Amino acid sequence: MGSPQVGADGFVVGLRECGLDPVVEDGVVRFQAKPVAGAFAGTEVDCGVAVEELGSWPTVPPHWVHLPSAVRFPRTNSRNSPIAGWLKHSRPPSGWGNDVDPVWAYLAHVRGVLGEAE
Repeated sequence: MGSPQVGADGFVVGLRECGLDPVVEDGVVRFQAKPVAGAFAGTEVDCGVAVEELGSWPTVPPHWVHLPSAVRFPRTNSRNSPIAGWLKHSRPPSGWGNDVDPVWAYLAHVRGVLGEAE
């Protein structure tokens, strides 16, 4: 692990270094995350982050998590995602900057978000 890569390209590089195979579709970096708790525990769930939100990565983490509309939350602030059949959910990471590797920290955040899903 070297110094963090920046911007959307750096986010993609970081996901690949974590063993994931991200793709960019409709302006969203898509990847899979496997939560350890909740209704989707142990299941790989498609997730995404808008490229436009990654301009200040890793200093500023993405606020919105894009997920297929089948992933539901008891309470959420959501909007349509550019990917058909997906919604983006407002889920700002807390305590940002406390991890040596920002991509691993963000993936932990997404897994936690997915742990809240029904």
